[in-house]
Amino acid sequence: MVSWRILLRSVLFQLTFLCSFSQESRDILPLGSNISAGSKSSHWLSPSGDFAFGFYSLKTGLFLVGIWFDKIPEHTLIWSANRDDPVHAGSKVILTLSGHLVLTDSNRREFVLYNGTGTSFAAMQDDGNFVLRNSSSGVLWESFDFPTNTILPGQVLVMGQKLFSNSNGTVDYSTGKYRLEMQMNGNVVLSAYRTPDLGYWNAQTINHNNVWLVFNKTTATMFIVNGSSIISNMIADQPSSVQDYRWSLTREISNSFTVAKKMGTVGMLRGKLSRSLVFCLPGYSPKDHYDPSRGCYPNEVKDFCDPNSSPSDVSIQRIANVDFPNREFSELERVFDIDEEICRQELLNDCLCEAAVFSGSTCYKKRMPIMNARSVFPETNNMVAFLKISNSYKRHSVSKGVLVAGVTVCAVLAPLFAAIAIYYHPFVRKYRHAKNPPKRKPIELNLRAFSFHQLHEATNGFKNKLGQGASGVVYSGILKLEDEEVEVAIKQLENGGEEDKEFLAEVRVIGLTHHKNLVRLLGFCNEKNHRLLVYELMKNGAVSNFIFQDGQRPSWKLRSDIALGIARGLLYLHEECENQIIHCDIKPQNVLLDKNYTAKIADFGLAKLLMKDQTRTITNFRGTMGYMAPEWLKNVPVTTKVDIYSFGVLLLEIIFCQRHMDLNPVDEANEESELILVDWVLHCVRTEKLKAVVSHDEEIVDDFRNFERKTMVGLWCLCPEPNLRPSAAMLVQMLEGTIEVGVPPMIDSNMH
Repeated sequence: MVSWRILLRSVLFQLTFLCSFSQESRDILPLGSNISAGSKSSHWLSPSGDFAFGFYSLKTGLFLVGIWFDKIPEHTLIWSANRDDPVHAGSKVILTLSGHLVLTDSNRREFVLYNGTGTSFAAMQDDGNFVLRNSSSGVLWESFDFPTNTILPGQVLVMGQKLFSNSNGTVDYSTGKYRLEMQMNGNVVLSAYRTPDLGYWNAQTINHNNVWLVFNKTTATMFIVNGSSIISNMIADQPSSVQDYRWSLTREISNSFTVAKKMGTVGMLRGKLSRSLVFCLPGYSPKDHYDPSRGCYPNEVKDFCDPNSSPSDVSIQRIANVDFPNREFSELERVFDIDEEICRQELLNDCLCEAAVFSGSTCYKKRMPIMNARSVFPETNNMVAFLKISNSYKRHSVSKGVLVAGVTVCAVLAPLFAAIAIYYHPFVRKYRHAKNPPKRKPIELNLRAFSFHQLHEATNGFKNKLGQGASGVVYSGILKLEDEEVEVAIKQLENGGEEDKEFLAEVRVIGLTHHKNLVRLLGFCNEKNHRLLVYELMKNGAVSNFIFQDGQRPSWKLRSDIALGIARGLLYLHEECENQIIHCDIKPQNVLLDKNYTAKIADFGLAKLLMKDQTRTITNFRGTMGYMAPEWLKNVPVTTKVDIYSFGVLLLEIIFCQRHMDLNPVDEANEESELILVDWVLHCVRTEKLKAVVSHDEEIVDDFRNFERKTMVGLWCLCPEPNLRPSAAMLVQMLEGTIEVGVPPMIDSNMH
């Protein structure tokens, strides 16, 4: 009888222990755990069920690996590991037996979230943090260290960390245009990160050490702390209660930073960083009324320097208490000791200037594009902004009398319209074309059309040959334009169907662009079998001739300026054109230098024009070996990142003055018969020999940190994974030194 009692007590004890253990460890995920997108086992819950880690379903049918509030109806996403590259159903997240956290998509590509050692288990915690721990429960990796657009109570941003808005709220979770940064100088800054400016708001906490941005979990308030001292309270209105709510701070798409409480509904805690209004300046309209992050565009593009324009075509809009706080590079000129009216007149008289700000007695004349116009009291008190706009669009309204007259004329001409409709009917047109072969259609662009005879005379019978490319020969010539003789370069394309397509592509693409770092197309000839393009003449030829010439190398400053100019040209093509353009063949032969050695991208014969809202395209294999991104060889959709890869090769060529493949290695001790520049640079960086190989160049030695940064930028551009390469905007910022350049993944000694 006693033995039965002892046995029963033992069983009850073991059951109690197991229940207790299960209660305490149900959030623990052992090695080998995995979840699959689109399946029933697609996420892991925190012990309370408040948070979930797993595959977050998008309206597009794709999935993000993320963390979200799981108890509230909205299932609000607060963190994502792959926000810019959603995956398909069937993709998996695996905590491998070796302790790595890996995302494998349905195409069997692997994205490693953590590849360190010592992992014993993972856990989705009740504070919204997903962590990997070792056998002593020490944290090896945590999602809190890699914030996206939201921070949670108890989470901090340390110096160097950033939040990026979503592109479009809950419609598009990819990286948006706005950033909150806990800078290395101790300042908290809100900025439009795709543009190299100082930001439109900052906490003015610069020059502090060991600074953190803290979201206090007890009071749901946000502080900037220096050690144990609070140096700034970011939330002016303290909440009366923080119980029974799910709090988060989210970087939003409209220049705002929102403190939200979630319990079925979302509220707003207004403070220093509450929502700001986004609007377009006079004469401008939003690109997308439903997505303010896409910015504004002018109601009419006007060349204010056009000799045919008159003063009546232009008006000046005065905006009180507004500033355009751009960096110095955006200023054309500063005019001192003047009054407001003279500043207005300065803007009106300068056709290159499109905006100005009057502050005190100084007029700051601005160049386009205008970024981050702001009205912040009291900072912009007594400032006056002037904006130059075209009057043409105002004249589009039609009086009643004109409308009646128009209707009358249309009624009279109706029979004529009917005849025209019959004439162009497909059946009639087919019969007519059988008798008369179609003539070549003119290209409807604002470019000058030249006759073949004009260009033949201009080039002295095509005798002044400048060079030859894959698509044709280039000649120099002199044309008379607007009663002035202008030196031009004329490219004569070869005959044939493919070249004809290339000609049309190049005219259409370049005809839509205008930027100081793109070669300007002046006109074309499309007469019978003759297809020619007329460009501005670039006096100093191709970059390839300049950097690979025998003898003394170009100055380090000039090489740096050339690289930055090319990057700015790519930024225009990728992000500032109405339609995104992928050049597809960035190389030193396709970058030309004008008389002032300004770098200009040329040869758009292979360019790919993307439609609005299109970010990638499937296209034929194109480009030049040695400069082509790996994705060209994989037959997958390509993005603007193929140009970034090509630029990475070109950047290394420019700063090292060495071809991407050379039969005469730079390192004389190298016994190899040829040198692959990228491999050699990687070897120099990994073995810490970079400074030694440039020790003979005094300019670089004196500016080695800048040289080293540009080398790192080149290696970032060459990442095999497109998503790891910087955008063109980030590329410009990296080269300018306005953002930090980390260590590229390729430098990892395990990657060969």
